[in-house]
Amino acid sequence: MKTILISGIVFMTITPFYNANAQKMIPDTNTISIGQQLRIFLEIEIAKDQRVEWPLLTDTLSKSIEIISKSDIDSIIDAQTGSKTYHQQMVITSFDTGFQVIPPIQFEIYNAGDQNFNIHETEAELISVTSVPVNMQAEIKDLKPVMTAPYTLRDFLPWILAGLGIALLALLGWFYFQSRKKKKPLIKLTLRQPKPAHTLALEQLEALKSEQLWQKGQIKEYYSRLTDILREYFEARFVVNAAEMTSDEIISAMKNHLSDAQRLKDLQKILNLSDMAKFAKARPIGAENEISHTLAVAIINSSKPAPELKPAKTEQDAESATAETKTEK
Repeated sequence: MKTILISGIVFMTITPFYNANAQKMIPDTNTISIGQQLRIFLEIEIAKDQRVEWPLLTDTLSKSIEIISKSDIDSIIDAQTGSKTYHQQMVITSFDTGFQVIPPIQFEIYNAGDQNFNIHETEAELISVTSVPVNMQAEIKDLKPVMTAPYTLRDFLPWILAGLGIALLALLGWFYFQSRKKKKPLIKLTLRQPKPAHTLALEQLEALKSEQLWQKGQIKEYYSRLTDILREYFEARFVVNAAEMTSDEIISAMKNHLSDAQRLKDLQKILNLSDMAKFAKARPIGAENEISHTLAVAIINSSKPAPELKPAKTEQDAESATAETKTEK
């Protein structure tokens, strides 16, 4: 009976330690000088079906122990048992002399499917923080003079930039006064003249032809593009709101602008074919598609403004120019 009782006590004593998680906090030294740094290593091992909540450590472990830096948390998995070992390295220091205690660090361990946790903590560690030895018999020395750092380009950069700015302002001022004397603008902007409406329309028609939409079976898209080019041309050339008009309204509006009756008939033919292709799902033959493009080009060429002719020099102008040349000589 006594043997059974002792065995039971031993089993109950060993079992908690057998299931306990292994956690460690190991400093690399136990003695440092004031302000000197030392490393401590945190480690915990958990079972396969457990997870650990790592302690949230900020910048201190106690009022006398400061954290300088922390590494990332690494983990290793045992291939045989599936257990996981987590470890982290911290650099700490202390500015209080004497024996200082690194307090225990707690880990929260969760079992699988359990919202509750068990707390496991490391053992406290004691370190000795010594002061800097001072020779009281030595001669008292004066403070070292203030050391001056060597100059670098960064020190002169603000002055260089300020000088360049002043030089630029002076140069702009000189150009400004020179331009005022010559009555010329300081900056001469060359404005690009917009292309004439007929030039732009002809370029768009050429681009439409090169895409070969109707040859690819895109009849509806072809006539939509073709009529849109004509509508935009009529708006720009004759200030007619063709984009909002129906085909009949366009024909009615263009009677006052297309002097050639044949061109008006050509326009009506293009619009009729376009309406059939877009709304009646008709498919004009290839010859009709090609003719529509040719008629559109003819409508634009016949309605574009006439080129301005420079007046020819008369004999009187020539004689005046000759007289001016002789006078200059």
